[in-house]
Amino acid sequence: MITKLLRRLRRFDHHVVSVDAQRATTSIIVAAVVFFVPLYSAWQVANTAASAATPALTTDVTGGIPAEPLFSVRRIAQTAALEARVATVRQRLSSVATQLPEQSCLLARADARVVASVRADEAVIPASNMKVLVAAAALDILGEDFRYETRLLGNQVGGVVAGNLWLVGGGDPLLSTRAYPATQQYPTISPTFLDSLADELAASGVTSVTGSVVGDESRYDNERYVPTWGDGIRAIEAGPLGALLVNDGIILGQPLKPASPAVGAATIFTQLLRERGITVSGAPRAGTAPTDVAQLGSLTSAPLAQLLIDVLTNSDNNAAELLLKEIGLARTQSPTRVAGLQAVAQAIEARGVSTSGLVFADGSGLDDSNRVTCTALVAVIESYGLDSSLGQGMALAGTTGTLRSVLTTGPATGKVRAKTGTLRNVKSLSGFFPVQDGAISFALVLNGGGVSNQSAYRPLWDATMKAFGTYNATPRTEDLLPRTK
Repeated sequence: MITKLLRRLRRFDHHVVSVDAQRATTSIIVAAVVFFVPLYSAWQVANTAASAATPALTTDVTGGIPAEPLFSVRRIAQTAALEARVATVRQRLSSVATQLPEQSCLLARADARVVASVRADEAVIPASNMKVLVAAAALDILGEDFRYETRLLGNQVGGVVAGNLWLVGGGDPLLSTRAYPATQQYPTISPTFLDSLADELAASGVTSVTGSVVGDESRYDNERYVPTWGDGIRAIEAGPLGALLVNDGIILGQPLKPASPAVGAATIFTQLLRERGITVSGAPRAGTAPTDVAQLGSLTSAPLAQLLIDVLTNSDNNAAELLLKEIGLARTQSPTRVAGLQAVAQAIEARGVSTSGLVFADGSGLDDSNRVTCTALVAVIESYGLDSSLGQGMALAGTTGTLRSVLTTGPATGKVRAKTGTLRNVKSLSGFFPVQDGAISFALVLNGGGVSNQSAYRPLWDATMKAFGTYNATPRTEDLLPRTK
């Protein structure tokens, strides 16, 4: 049977190159139908036969546009193999699609094939999936090796800092004391401990500061909150924002955050110095450091690739917002939210992703005026891939961050990398479901009344992951090619 098919396919190849374009098009459509069924059937028979020949070990082409000539045996076999591998996934997801709220979108791609698409180009509220776009732009604009630096300036004479001691913020969103992570719902993964800077000063022999610890946050603008954030977000979910932010603006033991993050940071650093026996005469305050003061110490953050784990896995809102300001500073020398958002849009477009119809209001996704499409989310994450800093920065299902208590059973557990998002009436999930030689990339963004309730979104998440779990590693292209002796 295979030998006969081979002869027929060779005659077909000769035919399509000798007729006009219209007849050739008709012929290829007919051929796809005629040859797909016997090829796939022949593979199934051969695969189950006890005496089946072992295929030669060759590289399987599982994604992208087939490189073979348009009218070739291999091209038809490759298309047939790809379709067969995703057939069950597509069928299962069609059932999930019927259950989606009307204002929601779903897009899933596997082997360069769309296996599910429901309102994929409709702009919806992304919640914290907005952080995916910000993280992607940061990698392109700042680079994965970028680090923040916090500096300590002053005039040291022997064991005395004469006058003020300046703590100059470099925008590090994960600046923390050693005691702070234990108090967090999602403990900071890559903190930059301010305690180390206090240790450095003490080790230099300083025993007193005759002035104050002065916090300098002049690196960024002074917009503390996104103007459209509601009272339920301000100082609770994020902010107040500044280039010198320690412990997310919290002073442990105090019920309210200081209005000025720089004053809060100066207060915390004063406490750290006094714990080390260094006396500080003045009260902590904010100000801008003079240019003629010597550097007494510095503190460097982990590289951006590592910091993004906090942004994506822990969904750190302050980190996303401060990262946005750093992006704006790097791209246009304007350390503002607006400049950062413009740079994010430009970076995404540079990757070939359309921003038409998208609305960017903040970096964290807390603002419900943000609008993103499932098409844009999938395009961005696919442009990086599962093994990138973006992909590996996402939470691991049932294991870490915002997914540690979700998808704890089933095919996604310990396997899926994804970014979650939650607002009132919004629940989002986008990321990667690893499969042999690749991954299914997906975005599922639910909008509508009650969708953020566990009883509403978890059944949809579970059904989606179970559908992905039916992906088949076979048949390969080689399995469907005619065998010759």
